[in-house]
Amino acid sequence: MNPMNFRHHSLGVKSILIVASNEWKAFRTNKGLLLSMFMQPLMLYGLLVSALGLSIQTVNYQGIVVSYAQYALIGIFSFFMTTQMSQAMYRSSVDKQFGLLAIKFMNGVQPWHYLTGMSFFPSIGFIFQCSVLLVLGLITGGIYQIVYFLLAVLFGIILLEFWSSLGILLSTKISDYQKRDLVMTLIFTPISYAAPTLYVLSDNSPILIKLIAAINPLTYQLNALRSIAFGIFDLKTILISVVLSLAMVLLAQSILKRMKLTLAER
Repeated sequence: MNPMNFRHHSLGVKSILIVASNEWKAFRTNKGLLLSMFMQPLMLYGLLVSALGLSIQTVNYQGIVVSYAQYALIGIFSFFMTTQMSQAMYRSSVDKQFGLLAIKFMNGVQPWHYLTGMSFFPSIGFIFQCSVLLVLGLITGGIYQIVYFLLAVLFGIILLEFWSSLGILLSTKISDYQKRDLVMTLIFTPISYAAPTLYVLSDNSPILIKLIAAINPLTYQLNALRSIAFGIFDLKTILISVVLSLAMVLLAQSILKRMKLTLAER
């Protein structure tokens, strides 16, 4: 089928609601995914962090002494952002494969409308998992202060735009689910663990670890989230994280504007 370009008219904000509504229907009908999202915080925090906490009692983070459970809880928090990226990638891959992306764009859904609406699925998943994590944290003492935690969740939704936009951007280059899973396994799983999610980055850390952490966007997002969750509010890391998210959204929007659309994959 011949490539098609965008039509010039726009449905405006209404198109965001249309896309988001479709994503909500897909989310609430996927019972298997909901169960998986529910189990993830139980396994990562309930088992892994609890076990590590037996040997690591406290962590000194920017002059504030917190328990390891409180430190690692925000690390697990950040895992949810990267794993939710796979949902954005999956949903946009479905749109691309079955020609829905072309239909949406040709009927007045602009790229930034699409990015905003498609972020609804991962955002709801992220909030759901954070709610489970909140309950676990309250039971085990992993919440430093509930108000700060809720503020971190709200800020996390902004940072999630980086990962959902990146997922949608990658889906324009990925033609099948096997490639998607390979990208997630070989690239983004190491990114999650290379950032100081469960370990403490210090001056004594190996140079290679410091280098990987320095070029890892999740490191800056983690520092921003922890600064909020512990009431420090480091404006520098918060600003860097926001700029990263904005830059990724603009990049994804630019790519979507220029890509050729077809009603079916070749």
